[in-house]
Amino acid sequence: MDMFQTVLGQVLLSPALLGLIFLGMAIGVIVGMLPGLNATMAIALLLPLTYTMDPIPSISLLVAIFVGGMTGGCISAILLRIPGTPNSVATVLDGHAMAQSGRAGKALGLAIIASVFGTIFSGIILIIFAPTLARLALDFHTPEYVAAFFFALTAVVAVSSDSLLKGLIAALIGGLVATVGISSIDGLPRFDFGTPQLLGGLPLVPALVGLFAVSQIMRDALAPARPSNKVQSGLGWRAMLPEGREVLAHAPNALRSASIGTAVGILPAIGGGPAGLIAYAQARNSSKTPERFGRGEPAGVVAAEAANNATVGGALITAMTLGIPGDTVTAMLIGALTIQGVQPGPLMFANSPEVVYAIYISVMVASVMMFVFMLGSTGLLVRLLDVPRPVLLPALFVIACVGIYSLNGRMFEIWVMLGFGLLGFLMEQFRYPLPPVILGFLLGPPFEANLRKMLGQYESIVPLFTRPISLILIIAALVFLTLSLRSSRRMRPT
Repeated sequence: MDMFQTVLGQVLLSPALLGLIFLGMAIGVIVGMLPGLNATMAIALLLPLTYTMDPIPSISLLVAIFVGGMTGGCISAILLRIPGTPNSVATVLDGHAMAQSGRAGKALGLAIIASVFGTIFSGIILIIFAPTLARLALDFHTPEYVAAFFFALTAVVAVSSDSLLKGLIAALIGGLVATVGISSIDGLPRFDFGTPQLLGGLPLVPALVGLFAVSQIMRDALAPARPSNKVQSGLGWRAMLPEGREVLAHAPNALRSASIGTAVGILPAIGGGPAGLIAYAQARNSSKTPERFGRGEPAGVVAAEAANNATVGGALITAMTLGIPGDTVTAMLIGALTIQGVQPGPLMFANSPEVVYAIYISVMVASVMMFVFMLGSTGLLVRLLDVPRPVLLPALFVIACVGIYSLNGRMFEIWVMLGFGLLGFLMEQFRYPLPPVILGFLLGPPFEANLRKMLGQYESIVPLFTRPISLILIIAALVFLTLSLRSSRRMRPT
């Protein structure tokens, strides 16, 4: 406790350290908002600057980038229907619909509050239960991961609009395109058609931007002119802050979604995108008006943002206590800790408690700063909705191209973005939902890899039903699937 108080005082009484945390948070928000950029890239660019820093300032800066990067994507997801990061896929479903109906400020306000709540909730879980939850994660082997990914894939029912068949077809398309490239199990090339660029698989970010952003640009360009919904000029933090009773009404949904996000964050390789989709599906299933989801339902925004931001604490639990990166961001953080001479794992709590406490405090302080920063600055971005369409659409397309090209400097990724844009445009023309494509694209490869490993190790699927954790997950998936199907029937017109 004395060490914790020392580190807390060092952070809160140091203007330089607080400035570093604010800088990291702001950088994270900005790169998360811009299509093609993400927190991983920001941390990679700033990592060399931390070599000469002490451990506490170094890790505080990088953790703040992580926190900000998880939230920034909601801005472009709501205003422009462009998920700034894969974590914001579920936010698009209702957030952009709210913006189109003139409720952009309300959608952004709820997203910011839910994001901060999710991050702080997972931070509290990180502080209290990190060692215990990490020991539970040690019991996860291939059967448990197969069951976990199967559970996550059942969310396809809830994001399939009005047709489960179309949703399944869309998810299969996503899973199919994810098989392009060299197999991670046997090293054999698949569906590369003799093209060297395809050996590494189809990149996620260009696919994501193409599917949601380019397809929307194509639809808007071909649609007849219509009066735009003018957003009130000078929309600021007062307009975005919802009433207290509305916040309380969303509290159970936010708490449930943050719990889901924290649990998903503990499991390596799943991430904020699927966490948001799972929480979104749960929110729809528990709603008395599930037919409103996908048409501008605030509860959908709250569920998505609370869940994807709560994966921050969950991912840090696994990274700190086991030394296992839950995603690319925590992999970078583990590298940063190693550079500073701190070895992540169980001994980190005994050998470097000051770094552990610095991570705890940085998550909390960055969350509070993020709340103030986003409420104060996001209102200016809402004016993007007032830009004339002949100006806005070409500008968005150029931004998307520049952002994607900046990833690796390859024209191939531009072509991938355009290809997925055409795919998304055609799917929406025939009323096929887009989120299941991303769900299949994200979860298909790890589900396949763990299933093949399990079959190679056990030569059957029996372990799924004989190991306690995997059995619980399979039962939970079946219950979830049943509730989702029942909810889908309620949504159909009689």
